[in-house]
Amino acid sequence: TLFPYTTLFRSVDRTAARLLVGALGWALSRTRNTEDILLALVAPAAYGMLLHWRIREFGREEQMRHDLGKARALLEGRLLEAGLKGDISIRSKGLWSMFHKACIRRVQVHDVLALRIVLHSDDTAACFAAHRIARGLWKARRGRCKDYVNSPKANGYRALHDTVLLSCGSPMEIQIRTREMHRLAEWGEASHRSYKGFVFEYPARLLNDMASLSA
Repeated sequence: TLFPYTTLFRSVDRTAARLLVGALGWALSRTRNTEDILLALVAPAAYGMLLHWRIREFGREEQMRHDLGKARALLEGRLLEAGLKGDISIRSKGLWSMFHKACIRRVQVHDVLALRIVLHSDDTAACFAAHRIARGLWKARRGRCKDYVNSPKANGYRALHDTVLLSCGSPMEIQIRTREMHRLAEWGEASHRSYKGFVFEYPARLLNDMASLSA
């Protein structure tokens, strides 16, 4: 419902409201990361601090995309040489997601840059073969390798996790799964949706509702 937002906008200057709604519409047209837009609105100091830290440690978004793309291309070639087929996805963590992980879940953020391999196989040995190839390309960060293949999480989640250092010095988390492990992680009881849920759906719904007020 739009009731809370319409009440809010009736209580402020109409010109200021139009400017805010226009800015929201522009921001939503420029990025899909609605969570970061909301964080900037409700906690500008936290947003600025996180953005400054991420730029200092990993560079701007263009640099992060370049580093991740280079890593994916390199790993794809080595996997093909070894006869391992799979899909490789890359992503950089948004500021809202970082804030949620550090301040709400209270865990350290090691996955600002991340790469995931979903192998076209259900043979768990393929996960360890792909892991060896990754470690042959990049230096592993001590103490960050987690074998959830042989020791699944309580919710049944299975995968190999590791953190490596790219040639630029930035850490990157690697997740390696078989097809069945990926299905369970995305749609089964081990899905992220089970613990993120409405926390990550709410920002997009909120901002889209507010932006629609200009219609």
